[in-house]
This record gives sequence, structure tokens and C-alpha cells, in this order.
Amino acid sequence: MTGAPTQDTRAAGDRGGPPGPLVERARTIEALGTQRFDVLVIGGGITGVGVARDAALRGLRTALVERDDFASGTSSRSSRLVHGGLRYLEHGHLHLVFESSLERRRLLDLAPHLVRPLEFTWPVYSGARVPRWQLGAGLFLYDLLSLFRNVAPHRRLDPDEV
Repeated sequence: MTGAPTQDTRAAGDRGGPPGPLVERARTIEALGTQRFDVLVIGGGITGVGVARDAALRGLRTALVERDDFASGTSSRSSRLVHGGLRYLEHGHLHLVFESSLERRRLLDLAPHLVRPLEFTWPVYSGARVPRWQLGAGLFLYDLLSLFRNVAPHRRLDPDEV
């Protein structure tokens, strides 16, 4: 049988080159058992990596373990949108709307090379679950909670403008 070796054969060292990923992973896990750490973080998604980074920056000896590959779970399926908490408004979680808007502003200020505003159009039809006036009032409150500093305030378009 010819062709590229599989991950298993590379891991078993059949090619004679450097060990494959499975051997490296086994060695790393084995090494974890022989060292002492102040913090063990389980889960290599965005939250786990953030916690591990923070602990390491504070001078703590930190180990991070992940079942699969880093950021392979929920973190890999992110929409990559930084929202300002609009969904929280519907449930009356005003403090979360304010906090989300504040964090979005921080990201826009600190990492303009990574974060940019993205306008979207939200159609509202007659007979919608949320009446137009209520949606307008909610979006005004949303703008107010962001202190009108986050991104451009919402605006209403008529069908011809769309």
C-alpha cells in the first residue's frame, strides 16, 4: 500500500523522522505528571486559554490541557461577531447591555486592526412579534445604554432606502 502515512503510523515512528503528533502529545501528558503547577486549566477554548494566560502573566506555574486541539470546540465555531448585548435588552438585562457595549468599545479602541463595525439591516414587517414602536424604543434605549459612543446609533430606513 502506498501513499502518505497516516497520523497513527507517523505517531508509531514508522517513517524514522520526528515523532508524530500522537507521540508528542503522549510525551507532553507524561511530563505533566512529573512537574508541579500552581494552576491546572482544563479546556483550551477561548475561556480556558484566557484563564491560563492570565495565570501565567501573574507568575503562576500554569498547565493547560485540552481533550482535542486548542479552540476546536465552540471556539472554532464562533460567529466572530463582537456584539453589544442587544439580545440582553429583550430580557431586561440592562446591566449586561451596558457591560457588553462597554467591552465592544474597548475592543474597537484597543484592536482596530482586528475589530470593525459591521452595519446590518433588520427588516420589520407588519404584524411582527415586536411592534415597530416598541423596537424603536428598545433600540433608542440600546443606544442610550452605550452612551451613544459605541458605534453609530441605529437609524430607521424606509423600504426605498433599503
